[in-house]
Amino acid sequence: MKEFANAKMDKWTLFYTILYIFFSIGMVVFMFETEESKFPIILVGSILSGAFIFTYFMIPKISLSENAIHVKNAFVNFKISIQDISYVEKVEKLGLNIRTFGAGGVFGYFGYFNGNDVWYVTNIYKKVKITMKSGKIYMFSPENTEDFIQQITNLKSKI
Repeated sequence: MKEFANAKMDKWTLFYTILYIFFSIGMVVFMFETEESKFPIILVGSILSGAFIFTYFMIPKISLSENAIHVKNAFVNFKISIQDISYVEKVEKLGLNIRTFGAGGVFGYFGYFNGNDVWYVTNIYKKVKITMKSGKIYMFSPENTEDFIQQITNLKSKI
């Protein structure tokens, strides 16, 4: 089984991650100076920290076996069958994408976008779109997009 490293965060994803950190710290400091009770500070700090940690644990490990793409993070562990893939392509353009459910910006873009598309993207400039025969779309961002696409294409040709 070959594992593919996730692409490093692009400048916008890194910017949103740093912005979230400063916003969170600023919010807690602001509340600390204005509140007499410490409970709201602890609650807000816990929620902001929990969201940050939750998003970090959504970064996937992507690997490829002879018959499937394996996607695993702290919350999911699933396979995408090679024989069910219609086509694979590199997506270089940026467009309007609507987050349906998930995290968008901090550490990457994870979850459901544009309705039912499943994204595990850490770099918006290195996206690989996998379209299934059923019409379902998966988006990943391996560091070496060309090698990832070539490996899948080679496995598809053997089936």
